[in-house]
Amino acid sequence: MSAASSAQSAYQAPGQENFRNRPRGRFGIYGFTLVELLVVIAVIAILAAMLFPVFATTKESGRRTRCALQLKQLVQAVISYADDNNGHYVPAASDIAGSNLCRWHGTRTSTNANSSFDPTKGPLWKYMGRSGGLKECPTLVNTANGFELGGGGFGYNQFYVGGTYYRNWGPEADQIASATSDIAHPSMTIMFADTAMAASPTKSVIEYSFAEPPYKVSPDGPGIATTSPSIHFRHNGMANVGWCDGHISLQRMRWTAPGKNIYRCNNKAFALGWFGPEDNRLFDNK
Repeated sequence: MSAASSAQSAYQAPGQENFRNRPRGRFGIYGFTLVELLVVIAVIAILAAMLFPVFATTKESGRRTRCALQLKQLVQAVISYADDNNGHYVPAASDIAGSNLCRWHGTRTSTNANSSFDPTKGPLWKYMGRSGGLKECPTLVNTANGFELGGGGFGYNQFYVGGTYYRNWGPEADQIASATSDIAHPSMTIMFADTAMAASPTKSVIEYSFAEPPYKVSPDGPGIATTSPSIHFRHNGMANVGWCDGHISLQRMRWTAPGKNIYRCNNKAFALGWFGPEDNRLFDNK
């Protein structure tokens, strides 16, 4: 071989490789090695672990928005009811101390367990029927069983708005709801909120159609005994709240009743509690 031929064979154009020294994979000289594949898989797994919680949070944000729109419609329905009833809000549970068949969201024919309330027979159907009635919160609690089925996952301020426990005793407290003129600060008085009730330590929370204030209420004023909290912070640790002036806000849980509720369930474990000060001021119409 001439010197010229040797030089030509040894020459490689810029960018070319010596393919004899290139590692060979399963699919030939252009394939990946096992180590390279493992690195790629590891990177994909790390990215997936980082992005899945983001996707879940984004999805829940959409549900929270739809819930807020439904709650807005519900608050407006109660305001319209008051306009047609001499300024009085719809009673929360007018016969709860008697036959216990009526609620703000419907009526039922039996108090048997899991007996749902019929919204078409309820006092608000006239104001919500055109839009299909009360819709459930998209992030709703267990609807398979419960004693307040039909509330959609929303709870009414029974003691200060849908009732007059702060000034009446007995059945009158249930039968007579507050009037719009009773609400001193509508933008600071809760009307509705996302609610639920933990009724079994081994199961999810169930529907509950009342927003319980921190302390029990009577004409003598708030007592010292705490209630079982029902505001449910199910939207990534937050709850939608509807106020008497019609606006909706998103609130984060701040505190809860210590220990267990009346059904021996841990309130904090089920994200049940309150967002405001540790008293009844956000429920109280004064």
